Amino acid sequence: KRKDGTLKAKSPLFEISATDYAKIQLAFENPREVRSGEAAITLADVAYRAVRADNLSLYAKNDKSGLVVARTHAHYILGTYDGSMFASVCAEAVEKLGEPFPPFHPPRRALSRT
Repeated sequence: KRKDGTLKAKSPLFEISATDYAKIQLAFENPREVRSGEAAITLADVAYRAVRADNLSLYAKNDKSGLVVARTHAHYILGTYDGSMFASVCAEAVEKLGEPFPPFHPPRRALSRT
């Protein structure tokens, strides 16, 4: 859950550290910065380089493996893939898992009148 970092569902043996969770949060808060970093995101001691990041999704790679994260209003949905899988299949699965949840809508910035 995005608000407090609690896991609502997970695969057996999957664990995410508070540090890894904080890096994922930061990646969504500063997508431009995470795209420019060489190894900006870690998960289970594996460093991933972001190849795409915006306010709704994050795609990162490490050699032939990768990480896909979808952001909903209240949750992050994570998926990983290895060299024997297609990244597109992982991305589609993660995004479909997020469909039942309300989408994330960034706060609107007030327009200043000059």
